[in-house]
Amino acid sequence: MAVIQSNRQLVSPLPRQRRRYGLFDAATLIPMENRIIAAGLQFFADDCGNFTELYDPACGVEPEVKTPNEGTELVGTDPFWVETRLRCGTVGRTVDEILAAGTARLESNEQWRVENTLWLGSPTQPGVLNLNDSGANVVTPLAPGAGAAISALENAFYQVNGYAGTIHVNTQAEGALEDAGMLNPDAGVLRTRKLTAVSLGDGYATTGPGGVSAAAGFVWAFITGYVGIWRSEDVMARVDRQRAMDRTANQWDVIAERVYAAAWSCPEVFAVQVPVAAPAAAVPPAVPA
Repeated sequence: MAVIQSNRQLVSPLPRQRRRYGLFDAATLIPMENRIIAAGLQFFADDCGNFTELYDPACGVEPEVKTPNEGTELVGTDPFWVETRLRCGTVGRTVDEILAAGTARLESNEQWRVENTLWLGSPTQPGVLNLNDSGANVVTPLAPGAGAAISALENAFYQVNGYAGTIHVNTQAEGALEDAGMLNPDAGVLRTRKLTAVSLGDGYATTGPGGVSAAAGFVWAFITGYVGIWRSEDVMARVDRQRAMDRTANQWDVIAERVYAAAWSCPEVFAVQVPVAAPAAAVPPAVPA
């Protein structure tokens, strides 16, 4: 860590600005119970799918002979830990100040890590729900351009879901989606005209189902049900007990961490490749099949 220069006046850091737009805006943040930290979570997806049908009022047709639909599916995921490590000099700063510095460092970029984990999963925790391994159905738009791609994505999703979902896409597609009129501010959340929340994630990858790379000039986008993010309410900042203090260099080693779990409301997931060119070219590139 940088050494404080004695000939300069030490002042407070610049005021913290608004956290950039991303998954934390498009999703619902939920306090995490201790049992979730220990065992993960699961819930019944009762309001998912399209199982409606027209009733046949003809005589002689009894409700008992109708074929029932399959039972409700379960959606589940495991928790994951987001942490940062900070080495800081003992001279000029108290332990509380160093712990606060570790907390600030975690809070500044934890959204990026949660986005990245929701897209790619955790290499050490295979039970973490993620988009690449969600078994998403690939959608082929009827026309080229970002607008047609997102419209086809929504159309496929709303064939089997009656509630507003969430589109996940890397920020590189922002210009194309804005040019197509797909980003409409609504109480702090960007939405399409169908009120689908659009999560522009800098931490999102650009790969698609199964980790397949997008074509040149494209990124993958997914649509899921509405998203819940469970997290431990407080950042846990502590001095690393194993390292404590490096007395040879008078350095403290600090760890700050928070536990997360993220899941979407319904098991159905769809994906499409979105062109990033904006404004649209005279002849927009066709979305790869």
